Amino acid sequence: MSAIAVFPFIGHAQQYTGISGFLHIPSAEMNYEGDARIGAHFLHMSMTPDTGFLFRGEKYNTFDYYLSATPYRWLELSYTCTKRKIVRPMIGDIVYGAKDCYLSVKIRPLEEGKYYPAIAIGGNDLGTTVFNKDRSDVQLYFSNLYIAATKHFSFGGNELGLNLAYRHFFRGYNSKWNGFVGGISFRPAFFPQARAIVEYTGNELLVGADALLWQHVLIQACMKDFKYFNFGLCLQLNMLGKKYLY
Repeated sequence: MSAIAVFPFIGHAQQYTGISGFLHIPSAEMNYEGDARIGAHFLHMSMTPDTGFLFRGEKYNTFDYYLSATPYRWLELSYTCTKRKIVRPMIGDIVYGAKDCYLSVKIRPLEEGKYYPAIAIGGNDLGTTVFNKDRSDVQLYFSNLYIAATKHFSFGGNELGLNLAYRHFFRGYNSKWNGFVGGISFRPAFFPQARAIVEYTGNELLVGADALLWQHVLIQACMKDFKYFNFGLCLQLNMLGKKYLY
């Protein structure tokens, strides 16, 4: 018997954090046990908080990079760094010379069944939020908690995913993304390693797609309100030698 396990579906990511999900909103989907990802994402200025990512009073486009892992089928972890603009001391030129780094965690207590959705809880930028009583000296630019439910339906070899989540950001300048958020994904039978996504973030509409190519290269692109482009690329490996079937 082969030692390599085969899976019928492919897990994709809320890629700018490295954690599985949709485009900007969380979901109850999970990467496969043993998955590890390293990647980077171009972020239009509308994707970052309105505080902490200002340079001389104006927001700017930036990028982040991350390392994520799924040690168990019910747990995902990610470490993400988002670059910030500064004036380099002594030289005076403008560079992306600072970074804001944070931890993301997602736990799935309930796997998806035939008649019920998967349920997951998680958040970003959690360490200082949960463990520091005095938060006045910490940044918490991306800090939030959420609960998400996701259900998939198959028809004619196609897959339709429905996702609903409730999310709360700890900083008031991110409150536009608070409350109920949701989206729909579609994975076509003729190209099952890809999916199309439409989602509502609580403030904007995002339309995009992602695809896992050659078993290891994950790409994602989206348009925010049909005006602002975001793009990500990452390398995915399964440390347990598991493969995807498509």
